Amino acid sequence: MTAMDGGAAPHDPAGGFVRRLRDRVTRWLAPPRLRLASGLVLFAFALTHFLNHALGIWSVGLMEDVQDWRTAVWGSAPGTVLLVGAFLVHVALALWKTARRRTLRMPPTEAAQLVLGLAIPLLLAKHVAGTAGLAMLEGVEDSYTHVLSLQWPGEVFLQTLAMLTVWIHGCIGLHFWLRLRPWYGRWRAVLLAAAVAVPLLAEWGFVDAARRLWILGQDTGTLTPEQLATGTAVYQGTLAAYGTVLAVALLVMAVRLLPIGRARRLAVTYPGDRVIRVAPGPSVLEISRMNGIPHAAVCGGRARCSTCRTRVLDGLDGQPEAGAQERAVLERIGADPGVRLACQLRPTADLTVQPLLPARDTPGTAITAGGQDAYHWGVEQPVAVLFVDLRGFTSLSERRLTYDVVFILNRYLDAMARAVRAERGYVDKFIGDGVMAIFGMTDGATAGCRSALAAAVRMQDAMAELNRDLEPQLGAPLRIGIGIHVGPAILGRVGAAGGGATAGITALGDTVNTASRLETLTKEYGAVLVVSHAVVHAAEVELAAARVEEIAVRGRQSKLKVYAITDVAPLAGALAAPA
Repeated sequence: MTAMDGGAAPHDPAGGFVRRLRDRVTRWLAPPRLRLASGLVLFAFALTHFLNHALGIWSVGLMEDVQDWRTAVWGSAPGTVLLVGAFLVHVALALWKTARRRTLRMPPTEAAQLVLGLAIPLLLAKHVAGTAGLAMLEGVEDSYTHVLSLQWPGEVFLQTLAMLTVWIHGCIGLHFWLRLRPWYGRWRAVLLAAAVAVPLLAEWGFVDAARRLWILGQDTGTLTPEQLATGTAVYQGTLAAYGTVLAVALLVMAVRLLPIGRARRLAVTYPGDRVIRVAPGPSVLEISRMNGIPHAAVCGGRARCSTCRTRVLDGLDGQPEAGAQERAVLERIGADPGVRLACQLRPTADLTVQPLLPARDTPGTAITAGGQDAYHWGVEQPVAVLFVDLRGFTSLSERRLTYDVVFILNRYLDAMARAVRAERGYVDKFIGDGVMAIFGMTDGATAGCRSALAAAVRMQDAMAELNRDLEPQLGAPLRIGIGIHVGPAILGRVGAAGGGATAGITALGDTVNTASRLETLTKEYGAVLVVSHAVVHAAEVELAAARVEEIAVRGRQSKLKVYAITDVAPLAGALAAPA
């Protein structure tokens, strides 16, 4: 029976594999991915080149020795193909993106990256023609001794300017790429120091080595008239070729920026019935920027995040389909069919849109804010989540004065929070007489699972001490129930719109719900701790005395294996054993 007959289409695993492979290849060949990959190759080359320059602080000989290693890598056939290919791809994509621009409104960092990137080939043309060009065409030695001799002192300013341009452009690109990583905020100061130190050391080594050769009379900076003519011809030819292509790209952009009254125009309707009429071509994000409408775009419109996502309320059928890169992002966040990335959707017909993320305090909008960490925008990573709850406290509090209740509760919550922090955990929130904590945010889920289990041991020890201290005031000892689960969760500063960077980090998702469910099961099993098999497996601990159960969890097809533990004290020994 065919699908047209009303039955299910036959299962075609081979066809599904081909489609998935095609989508993956298409996604990796998408311009944003190619631009990132080629940029990383070029940045690696520049970084090693500048660090090699810095060795001139010690000696030219050391520069030459390390240069031999670099040449063995980048000068090999695969290295040359990779480097030249990355350069051509990166420049071509930059020119293509420039020609397609429909607005010059952009955040300052994006503008700086664009201008510096377009200037790099102009600044490097002479250097490349005089080194690689002459080495290939005339057999001129391109050793450090020879190149430094040629460049000192007349070419120092141009080389310094080229080096800074390349370095700043690359660092801005890395910033856009890494800013959503959870660890980036913690390492930002170190990375900034490195970003400043590398060009300074490179300039110091370059200048010091060149001056030393010149003072000692060891410079060999001479070229024959034929070699000089060849180098000049290569330089001028390269400059003319790139200048022509750049001029064409800028001309195309200028034409696209001009308002052409006779061109067909479409209407984009924003919330509040604000209608923008524009010629087809720009993306929804560009249309927002062209008209001063704040629109979130953390990654700078590169389809590396979903902050510009927009719901198309009307007119979606007449729009171009999402590309592989956009589909990958939308699938990752589980977006419904009416949601598109504003940076990728280029309207071809009238449509009504509603940006889904507020643009307030968002880099890349009319109101910018620097310094937010990745959690301000939300990140997804595997973590261990722990819930702990105080058993029977409601009935206990009914028989006591308000002051006594608050005093006991504060002592208990403080003890639980100290246990969490002692094991490098993060207190997410206090929920009445319960605590939610996150482990593994900085050191990974495996370490987080061991830390969460260790925190459970500390919590039981803290409760024993608390019961001893409060024995005169308690009719019965206080008891707790703990649930721990590990898995992917969305971490973000919920409430950041009002609290900014001071808003606390919280975890969202099925992992959190499952951990809460496990904590509730401690009542049913009469246990202190209920922990999932995923936690035990990741922590690599033995729980021989635990009660093993399989439970159904809402939203999961398979059952979840859990361990119920009545006494967590033996866990300390299990955790102390080699993992």
